[in-house]
Amino acid sequence: MAPNKYSALLRQDLKNGLRDPMLMLIFIGSLLIIVVFRYGLPLLSNWLFAKLGVDLQPYHSHIAAFLLSLIPLLIGSAAGLLMLDEKDERIVDYYAATPLRKQGYFIYRLLLPVTLCSLFLLLFKGVSDNPSAHSTLPLLLLALEAPLYALFLASVASNKVEGLALTKFISLSVLGAICSNLATAPWHWLGSWLPAFWPFQLYLSLGHTGSIQAAHLVQFLMGLAFHYLLLYAGLRCFSRQI
Repeated sequence: MAPNKYSALLRQDLKNGLRDPMLMLIFIGSLLIIVVFRYGLPLLSNWLFAKLGVDLQPYHSHIAAFLLSLIPLLIGSAAGLLMLDEKDERIVDYYAATPLRKQGYFIYRLLLPVTLCSLFLLLFKGVSDNPSAHSTLPLLLLALEAPLYALFLASVASNKVEGLALTKFISLSVLGAICSNLATAPWHWLGSWLPAFWPFQLYLSLGHTGSIQAAHLVQFLMGLAFHYLLLYAGLRCFSRQI
């Protein structure tokens, strides 16, 4: 019965995505990020170097990490807006009375953004020639950020309008994580309370060494623990509201 319920949920999400231009734009945006990275960035780099003598090559890792961070941001925002609609319409109460139960609803709502984000991240990895992009460690952390952002929107916002406003706050947090990583050590650790800091830091560290070392595993485990802690807190907060 559960697989059929998951299929019904997926069909409903597809209908909502096709009806809502904002959700469709968010989904298409993830594909555009990959297209821009694969084709737009090389063209921009060549043009800047030819016209202005500016070489973007030393900053390619930072640009790639920034674009990668946008994928879970977009997918998590879309999932969070869907969850807000379901919370407002009390649809979760309906699911609780079916064989799916609330537990099945939570599993679906968390796994769907993780799955979509993972697919886009793997596609990004496939078109990238950066050694950091071929490591799964930062990609695993990035995949966890999609449900994290979704839970944040669904828990903090009281309606869809507030949810759209909070997406700007999430965007600023991603930008803050990137800026903190540009600072010199140890000042860059001031951004460690931001989720996006950990995959960004790990991505850049792997780019410097080219291979996974013990320090990278420590960074990954610290980031993983931090993400799971935030996911647990977000799930608890959202479950109390419904």
